[in-house]
Amino acid sequence: MSSPAPQATPAAAPASAPGRMLQLRLESKPIIYMSYMSFLEYGGVFLPSNDKFTMGEEVLLVLELVGPARTDKLFIKSNVCWINANPSASGRPKGIGLAFSSDDSGVKAKALFEAILSGLLANERATYTL
Repeated sequence: MSSPAPQATPAAAPASAPGRMLQLRLESKPIIYMSYMSFLEYGGVFLPSNDKFTMGEEVLLVLELVGPARTDKLFIKSNVCWINANPSASGRPKGIGLAFSSDDSGVKAKALFEAILSGLLANERATYTL
C-alpha cells in the first residue's frame, strides 16, 4: 500500500450530534478507493486514527471528497463497525471503519463514492480494510 492514509481530525460536535464528530478529507481517487468500504450495505469509510473507539459507537462524520472539478462536503451519521487497533504487517493503518447509516446522509454518501469510483469497485486491489 503506497498511499499514506489521511488522518481524521476531531471536531467540536453540536449538542444534538450523535456521539463524536470527526472530520476526514480524501484528496485523490486512489485514497478514496483505499478508504471506501463498499462491502457494507449502505457503504462506509475507513478513518486512520490513534483514538480509542468501541464497536457500534455513533460518529457524525464531516467528510470532504476532493475531485479535479469539485469538492463535496458531507455530514454523515455513522457507527463504528471495524477497529484495527494496530498497524498491520501488510501496511494497513491503525484506525476505524464507519458504516454509513440508512438515512439520507448515508444513501447520498454511498451514491457519491460509487459515482467517483465507477468501474473500480470490482477491482481486487487491497484497501485499508480488505
